[in-house]
Amino acid sequence: MKQAEELLKYEVITGNETENLTYLLRNNKGDAKITVHTVFPGVELIYNSVHTDRFHIGSNTEGNLIEIHHCREGRIEQQLEDEFFYLMPGDLSVSMRSKRAEEYRFPLRHYHGISIIINTDISPKCFSCFLKDVNVQPEQVAKRLCGEGKSFVIRSQDYIGHIFSEFYTVPESYKKGYFKIKILELLLVLSGIDPNENGIASLSLSKMQVYLAKRTEAYLSANMEQKITVAELSKKFHVSQTHLQNAFRGVYGVPIFSYIRIQKMQSAALQLIHTPLTVTEIAVGCGYDNASKFAAAFREIMGETPTEYRKMHSQIKKQ
Repeated sequence: MKQAEELLKYEVITGNETENLTYLLRNNKGDAKITVHTVFPGVELIYNSVHTDRFHIGSNTEGNLIEIHHCREGRIEQQLEDEFFYLMPGDLSVSMRSKRAEEYRFPLRHYHGISIIINTDISPKCFSCFLKDVNVQPEQVAKRLCGEGKSFVIRSQDYIGHIFSEFYTVPESYKKGYFKIKILELLLVLSGIDPNENGIASLSLSKMQVYLAKRTEAYLSANMEQKITVAELSKKFHVSQTHLQNAFRGVYGVPIFSYIRIQKMQSAALQLIHTPLTVTEIAVGCGYDNASKFAAAFREIMGETPTEYRKMHSQIKKQ
């Protein structure tokens, strides 16, 4: 019930019934801006700018769906049956689904990336009609990569990073046509990848490991003012220190006490948005006696200075 109540706090702030849709969603932990471009029939390109732990889009889309996610910053959670894996900066995943994922989770409450959703029941079966020498069939590409499973991950590779980096620098005047070319390029590159060279088995986490990590995170968040040791956490959750640390790092990508620093910056971010406190006052509240050191730490975690973050999110609140 607690989760359901939390999700109800999200609201679609904007949305236009055109080829491009922008959603601004927020809950008590932050907000997310999702911009959707329809590139081909049945093919969506989505920009995700997330500063919260999750967002929920009540999509009823069903069919033969392919989801491609590329992580530029932060961390996104992906689930494959009873196992979980996490995309880090530079990583790409290809998943096959029968229904659009309704909820996406972000352990660090900070994520920037691109998603491409292909409904093969609607999209062209083969994209060769657009370019004579490009024989790309999205469904066949996904089936070859995913095999008997439902998901496939490519850990950070320069050639994948190059393709996606150009999505962020497209001039508005020819954005739509450029998206078509870049999606064709991505699918062509994916069609030439050997699935045996990239696997997720050794990098995935069990449901119990994820549950342990998230219980630990919840406990730390509820007791931020206390200095808690790994030994104390190990005793509390009845597991070895090594098991606890491995599970936590597997989900959050950082050691336990690095995450506490991240939590402080997340708390500072909410204060910047929702309170009139000065940056110096917020810095002191986070244990920093030097505003410059606080600003540097904040930028390292959030990707922007406190002043830039406050300005951007104040504009979002007014929309």
